[in-house]
Amino acid sequence: MPLDYVPRSVLDAPFRRLGRRELLDRLHAVRALAGVRGMRYFDDAGRSRTIDIALKPWVLTSGQLLRFHRVARLLSEALLRLAHLHARVPAVRDIVRFEPEREAWMRLCAHPRSRPLAVIGRLDSTAVYDHARWRTGFRMLEPNAVGVGGVHYAPAACSIALDVVGDLLTQALPGRAITATPDPRQLLVDELRAVAGRLGRPLRGVALIENTDFTTGTDEFQELARDLTQRGLRAVVADPRDLRLSRGRLTARGREVDLVYRDSELAEFVAMERGGRRLAALRQAVREGRLISGLTWEFDQKSAWEIFTDAAYARHFTAAERRLFREHLLWTRLVREARVSDPGGRRVDLPAFIRRHRARLVLKPNTLFGGEGVVIGRTVSQRAWEQELARALRGRTRYVVQALAPIPSDAFPRLTGGGIRWQERSVVSGFFFSSSGIGLVGRFSGLPVVNVSRGGGLLPALWVH
Repeated sequence: MPLDYVPRSVLDAPFRRLGRRELLDRLHAVRALAGVRGMRYFDDAGRSRTIDIALKPWVLTSGQLLRFHRVARLLSEALLRLAHLHARVPAVRDIVRFEPEREAWMRLCAHPRSRPLAVIGRLDSTAVYDHARWRTGFRMLEPNAVGVGGVHYAPAACSIALDVVGDLLTQALPGRAITATPDPRQLLVDELRAVAGRLGRPLRGVALIENTDFTTGTDEFQELARDLTQRGLRAVVADPRDLRLSRGRLTARGREVDLVYRDSELAEFVAMERGGRRLAALRQAVREGRLISGLTWEFDQKSAWEIFTDAAYARHFTAAERRLFREHLLWTRLVREARVSDPGGRRVDLPAFIRRHRARLVLKPNTLFGGEGVVIGRTVSQRAWEQELARALRGRTRYVVQALAPIPSDAFPRLTGGGIRWQERSVVSGFFFSSSGIGLVGRFSGLPVVNVSRGGGLLPALWVH
């Protein structure tokens, strides 16, 4: 085995040697454990489904984890720099934009006590790890530094893989210790403790806030609250509107809390206030630096990639950041009537360029998530593409256009109507990041847009020491 990666053939071999009965038993075991370990997703009708977990996991080396830790650190530092550029460079304010109500919230970050720049985020990527080009072949798709999914699902998927196929991995990699990749729940706890320490306050209680108007999607916060409680913290799941200030104390559903971890974006807070609800307690938490991820991370819009991939802004970033942007970021532009630089650096009319190069491009809503609204040019007709472009140019929802990334694939044994088939599936990586570490979750799907909300599953990511 090469020292810096585990080849796919090495991992595939023990799985393909299994007889049909044993393979079937292990697939059923994965499905049963996913059900009892909280791997749930709720559809638009409120129905719960168990998220599919791949039987065959990824296995990363220490060198691979270190490499992507550096990538995540460089990108997170670049995202932080956007706040300063936004204040000084008018063109940046056109690309990464906040309407007046969100701007008013962002100004709360200027308070001296709001300084701790706490974050639990995720960076999505095409990285895979079982081939010799793993260092150079990946592209970073987009940032997500607020309300990231998978913080509970990722370690739960790893535990299922170790329980069900740990013996097969030992066969494939004899003499090597194999564990889960770093646990994003631990990253969250470490971030909570670091923020509390910088603020000089105890860490006893945490509010996990999510918008209870939304009843569909992932369902992690109750499981996350249980995990935090087992780690010795008081954890309460609450709506942002449940936060209260009482004699200087911050409470959620009647329980005192020290810090707030959010699954909600700033736009949701604005919508709540437009609906007549006061969020004074949450505003105070922002002023005091007690919100994770902090509002500074609202600069995680997809259009941030335009700042990073346009040579006009290169002088604002370090040589290492510029090299990362050049080699691993997808060309991205905010959709608008403008002349911009194309992927080759030539000035072009952006709408005309988008019309001409449908097969090489993707349209995405700038701030939505879960794969919502994504249109891959080569999967639609020219007429449908131009209709989507017209909608992006005139609509209230801002879109970006991005170079189409080659999405890698892998083959997995899967249950199909009581039988088993090895099926090829598209795969992508999600790197959790905090101020101090990274974690990892994989996703797979039979659809072009790889997302759990689109029926995709999770791919456990393990670590060979």
